[in-house]
Amino acid sequence: MDISRRTFLTGTLATGVLATIGELAGAKHASASPSTQGVQEGNHDSADASKPSWLGDEPAVSDADCVETIDCDVCVVGAGTSGYFAAGTAAEQGLDTLLIEKGAEGDGVRSSALGAIDSTAQKEQNVHIDKAQFLNDFNRYTNGHQNTELVRSWLDNSGEAIDWYTNILAQNGIDVQLEWNMPEGTFYTEYPTGHGTNGGDYTEREPKVKAILDNYITSFPNGHERFLTSMTKLISENGKVVGLYATNKDNQPIRINTRQAVIIATGGYSNNPEMYSARQSNRMSCLGAYGGFQGVQGDGIKSLMWLGAQMDPIPTSMSFNRCLLTPDRTVGDPYNANGDFGYWFFSSQPFLRVNNQGRRFHNESAPYDYVLSAIGREPADQRYWHQIWDANWKDDVNRFHTVGCSTLVYRDGADHDAFPGELDLMVEPEMEEFVDAGFIAKADTLEELADKLGITDKQQFLDTCARQNENFDAQNDPDFGKEPFRLSALRQPPFYGTVKNTGLTLCTLDGIRTNGQYQPYGPDGAPIEGVYVVGNDCGGMYNGTYMNLAAGLNAGRCATGGRQVAKMIVQNAQQA
Repeated sequence: MDISRRTFLTGTLATGVLATIGELAGAKHASASPSTQGVQEGNHDSADASKPSWLGDEPAVSDADCVETIDCDVCVVGAGTSGYFAAGTAAEQGLDTLLIEKGAEGDGVRSSALGAIDSTAQKEQNVHIDKAQFLNDFNRYTNGHQNTELVRSWLDNSGEAIDWYTNILAQNGIDVQLEWNMPEGTFYTEYPTGHGTNGGDYTEREPKVKAILDNYITSFPNGHERFLTSMTKLISENGKVVGLYATNKDNQPIRINTRQAVIIATGGYSNNPEMYSARQSNRMSCLGAYGGFQGVQGDGIKSLMWLGAQMDPIPTSMSFNRCLLTPDRTVGDPYNANGDFGYWFFSSQPFLRVNNQGRRFHNESAPYDYVLSAIGREPADQRYWHQIWDANWKDDVNRFHTVGCSTLVYRDGADHDAFPGELDLMVEPEMEEFVDAGFIAKADTLEELADKLGITDKQQFLDTCARQNENFDAQNDPDFGKEPFRLSALRQPPFYGTVKNTGLTLCTLDGIRTNGQYQPYGPDGAPIEGVYVVGNDCGGMYNGTYMNLAAGLNAGRCATGGRQVAKMIVQNAQQA
């Protein structure tokens, strides 16, 4: 039973607990971040695209400045999911491997779900995912913008990567469990791809996994790690990357030489307010808080752009629809939330959602971030919604059968974090805590609920609720096409509504443009030799949205990419 994972989060409790959610929703807030109010609409920099304002100048560092020089075969920059998979693979294959991380410890590997296809766990459950169907479905999500070679790399190699990881954890007493029970009849296909880590309380599980991987890497005489070691810039000689400059734990410059390659795995730029607001201002205007790692500030992306690499033309975030604000809190200023928000998995349930005028505006059964795209059309100060449900919510949630991290009902083959009695033991008391804290309104009538929520057009709200009941009775949604089994009625008091439901971004997904072998393109269109880019620093996979209904897809592509790059480097070294 894992109660702490989805516990009530607000105030100082939110700041402490969200930091443990990792790539799922870890939150370490930048208390001195600039306000985003007044950010110009649009998703692209207004300055010259070759030198956006957030890029800055390449730092000036020379060998004469360095207090130490380190030689290795491979240097992996960033101890997150992709970095750990890359460093572990490289070390076990005999490469002299150095993993560096600017934090005092690594961010670790996401335990909620790693997406894979053709894993041993899937074969044991007779789970078969048609790769051609998945590839074409993915192509629809990206409008054809994806790098198909990178998608195929995940399709063809993710099963082996997760099996490798599963075996290492099994040797250390931790299981990896597949979620294979998918609902039938959904419009958006939901794929049984998620492999979640079991093994105790959630707040303890990821640190355990991190320690296992640290020990695994350093168990090889050629495997080394250095923390509090921050990359400054890459070193390029004759068009090839031969290493990098960094600072050590005492903030002194050092040089790291690589005989084979540098692997960039610094996690994207979600905690760089200047960069995020410049590239993703519309999405930012729909966010209530920041939910990613503190250290992901675009270091790897900027280091490659100083060499002439380019980013994806269309920015993308992985954003959840689970952030709650009180009436006095401002939407669109996520980096200054300072822990004063609620993080609630229940918000991903497909209940009725209305805007501030009481009007329904999208299909609530769509992927998580679709609601943010839809609400982003509203005026800047109204980019939040109200989620509405009644006293029959337990029956509704059971019938909805959502998957992945939104799962709230225990069933055979469900998400590994669901547990028996979860609705009674955790969700219901949590709901009442949110009511007491002012994040949720509770009323005996829909009219009273509209008043408490501050709906500006009460009659429109009541008409919307009446239409919701008509659709439920008819088991048909002619307005937005939601599946019949995910419709719900609004008849049984008490009635509930979220006061300000907003988004929360976990990570950025637009990165450096690469070829199918994870090599970044240089200014001449040829790949830059001696460097690879993986994880959220690597572009080419997404286009404005995240396909979350393949649970763990992004964490899985981070893991698979890290392992694949290390294996390619080994192969290249053997052929040299």
